[in-house]
Amino acid sequence: MFPYYLLLLIPFFAEVVEFIFSSNRKSVFAVKHSNNSIIIFFAIWSVMLSLRSLKCGIDLFSYEFFFNTTFKLNFIDIFKVYKIEQLYYVLNWCVAQIYPEFRLFLIFTSCICAGITGWFYWKESEFAPLTILLFITNSCFTMFYSGLRQAFAMLFVIPAYYLTRSKKIIPFILIVILATYFHASAAILFVLYPIFHISLKSRFFLIVLILITCFFLFNSNIYNTILPFLGERYFERYGEIQKTNGYSVWLFFVLMLSFSFLILNENKTTSEISGLRNVLVLMTLIQGFAPISPIAMRMNYYFIMLFPIIMPKIINKPKEGWENITQFTKWGLVVFLTFFFFYKIHFTENVVRAWPYIAYWE
Repeated sequence: MFPYYLLLLIPFFAEVVEFIFSSNRKSVFAVKHSNNSIIIFFAIWSVMLSLRSLKCGIDLFSYEFFFNTTFKLNFIDIFKVYKIEQLYYVLNWCVAQIYPEFRLFLIFTSCICAGITGWFYWKESEFAPLTILLFITNSCFTMFYSGLRQAFAMLFVIPAYYLTRSKKIIPFILIVILATYFHASAAILFVLYPIFHISLKSRFFLIVLILITCFFLFNSNIYNTILPFLGERYFERYGEIQKTNGYSVWLFFVLMLSFSFLILNENKTTSEISGLRNVLVLMTLIQGFAPISPIAMRMNYYFIMLFPIIMPKIINKPKEGWENITQFTKWGLVVFLTFFFFYKIHFTENVVRAWPYIAYWE
């Protein structure tokens, strides 16, 4: 577990050093933080991903098999052998032309995924420690260890978000279509554009809460109604109700959503932050299906990628008189999520085997 301690503690140590040497500091609550710790975090993480054993990621042996099979094909044959998600296999083939070893492909994917994700959070985060912790404690973090196809598809959330924010619908549609050629589940991103631009004021919170509760209470019925529309492939794999006991993340989302409706100053907020709060509503709705099916979490990964920037942006736009409460809440989340992460890696089992960390030479 030692690498995970370094992954979290080194960036936080950098935050402390920055605070100590900050020329305009008044208190730990008042100092303006940079996002340098995000750069440090993702630099360390890219090395960890690159050097991990194939045992550190439950699907990696399967992806190694696909790599070794794909690079022996002619380029045109890729599209004959693989009927869906062909761009992932094209990427395999291209990297293999440089050096036909899966380790190189793993290093390539690790650097690309960590680099692009880190750049996005560095650019958009309004409070680096919270962004890091919201990322490292959510399911997207562990998905990057195992699901390489979906990991690449998840990266398309970033351009999709920017195109949604700037209301460029045609490029947005093209980006989402491109993402589906890495993983078919990325089609769920089509709902990002309309959800983001809905006008959802705080006065509608009770209606939102009732809707979320109904989705949660009747999730089995709704799930059985929706699933056939996702296609035969998903119906065969996920058609059966599976009790996953995934209640804690849903409850956390409900609490964060309630807090966001309570504290956000809508008179001074922007359309971007209102749109991100709408995404938080969508995340919570989808997460309501997680206790009965793993596909719900798989579909929600794309929106959860935005969660580490959503909460810091909302917390930094409080109603008048709520500033101290939001600052204490922000740091309270940092402390809670830090302990929660170390609890997870020591006392819980991770289904994708992201921990314990195993280096390739072990």
